[in-house]
Amino acid sequence: MDALSPEFDRLLQLVVEHISIPKSLYEKAAARHRSLGEFLKRDESGIKKYDPDIRPQGSFRFGTVNRPLNADDEYDLDNVCVLTRLGKADLTQKQLKQLYGEEIKAYARERGMLAPVHEHNRCWRLQYADDLNFHLDSLPCVPELEAVILRLVDAGVPEELAGRAVAITDLRHPQYEAIALTWLSSNPRGFARWFEQRAALGRSLMTRNKSVQATVEDVPPYEWKTTLQGSIQILKRHRDVMFQETPDLAPISMIITNLAARAYEGEVTIAEAIANVLDKMPMFIQNNRPRVSNPADPAEDYADKWASNPRLEKNFWEWYYAAKSDLSRLASELDRFSLSREVANVFAVTLTQSELRSLQGNVPARVSAVARAAPTLVIPSAPKPWSDHA
Repeated sequence: MDALSPEFDRLLQLVVEHISIPKSLYEKAAARHRSLGEFLKRDESGIKKYDPDIRPQGSFRFGTVNRPLNADDEYDLDNVCVLTRLGKADLTQKQLKQLYGEEIKAYARERGMLAPVHEHNRCWRLQYADDLNFHLDSLPCVPELEAVILRLVDAGVPEELAGRAVAITDLRHPQYEAIALTWLSSNPRGFARWFEQRAALGRSLMTRNKSVQATVEDVPPYEWKTTLQGSIQILKRHRDVMFQETPDLAPISMIITNLAARAYEGEVTIAEAIANVLDKMPMFIQNNRPRVSNPADPAEDYADKWASNPRLEKNFWEWYYAAKSDLSRLASELDRFSLSREVANVFAVTLTQSELRSLQGNVPARVSAVARAAPTLVIPSAPKPWSDHA
């Protein structure tokens, strides 16, 4: 195989199939968001009059969720709730955070959740515990001022994305308890829209999939299965395996997603996309802050913690070069006997004999002897721009 061969692309597709979650899980996550949104708009809600608009964010929205390496690990859901009839001049950050928190706590009580609702610096966390383990981080915010949106447009952000900017609360903000216009600005909804536009470049792959008959605009992103989404899943999985012992020091998903989407140029196959993305990722890391900016808000830095903890940047580059090396070796240096072992080592995925035969023809039984089960690993928390750990 070589890095662009159909066989290597087939191998990467098989890895994506192994690490992807079922559609039913995405649908369950979507139901979680809808349930909370409906609760916030009920007649008794303390924020109904502010017209709450709740939207999913993060990997579940992007369609890039991987199965946890450990079956007991939690899935991380994120959403953003914009109180569209409130503004920064109407209340303090603390008042908004507490107002929203009361509704989140009421939702937890009404649903019989036993785990306490936890307040983070910028969001509230709901802990689900049923047949699947989820926690949901919900970010309250208000629309950004028109002046801020105009500055984003002046900085080159398309109006469609700039108009999605929001002002967020932060417990650490020096004016957290004061009426002020100095709230932190963020644009997770603009980033999500930008990502969807980048992923849609790979729609040719999706339309080849006979199981998806609709156009890309008619289905949620988690059903697209584009080359960009698959490529990001591959890169995140490699990251998870590499940092299984130190997940808190791993490159965060939002940096990998951001850089991969910037580098992606509409390649049709995952093999082509991975090769291009890994070649061009460094081009989008700036020497000065913001090191990895949000395309929908150029001042927002997804790598802001690199300055205070240089080990995070060091680990990013170690992961980047390891990913290039491991994928190159998988594509070009392996014989039929080592492929199964290497895929298990690099991705914690065990290929079946049938899958190996589809890649290489008849594979001797010896291959199964060197393949080993995926180790028990810990997946890091899926990061996001507003997370305490992002």
